Amino acid sequence: MPLVDYLIARDGLPPRSGDAYDYVLAGDGLYLVTENDALEVRMPVALAQVRGLPPLGPRFFLRGGRIPQAVWEDITAAARLFSARGQELLLAVTHHEGSGYRLVAPRQIAGSMNVLYERFPDVVLAVHSHHRYPAVFSPTDDADEQGFGLYGVLGRLDEDRPEVSLRVGVYGYFFPLPWGAVFDGRRGAFRDANLER
Repeated sequence: MPLVDYLIARDGLPPRSGDAYDYVLAGDGLYLVTENDALEVRMPVALAQVRGLPPLGPRFFLRGGRIPQAVWEDITAAARLFSARGQELLLAVTHHEGSGYRLVAPRQIAGSMNVLYERFPDVVLAVHSHHRYPAVFSPTDDADEQGFGLYGVLGRLDEDRPEVSLRVGVYGYFFPLPWGAVFDGRRGAFRDANLER
């Protein structure tokens, strides 16, 4: 099995054949397709009309279901606590069959403009805070988030309407996601920055 394979969607989505991911050419463009124990992703890489092939459209699926609102509330409470000190924070959400989603705080050194942290296994979502700054992914974030998983950033935590941005990352490719695709329940006072750009 090759690490990466190149496929054509002649009769719909072809079976996976790359170990890491597949590039799939479809009627509506080029997609990156992959999966792991937690996620299934079909991410557009380049949109285009390709005559004679069926369209596929993007797909994002959390195999364990959306992350519960209680986890979201714990994330925001911890981020606000660190924000009050002017520090960033990184939290991780893991998922295991039988025990569901769990919020963990990897060992880290939190600063005012960055956070150094120890890598943690089986992470579905890694989310960090930018305390009073906007919830946008920085070039440092892009360079750091090179695995396959979900990534989030919280910002403007000192305001009445703080921000959240979420995305799925697949080995350096990124695709923004609305809050409701990742979490179940309500996001509270947080604005979904992906929907307002």
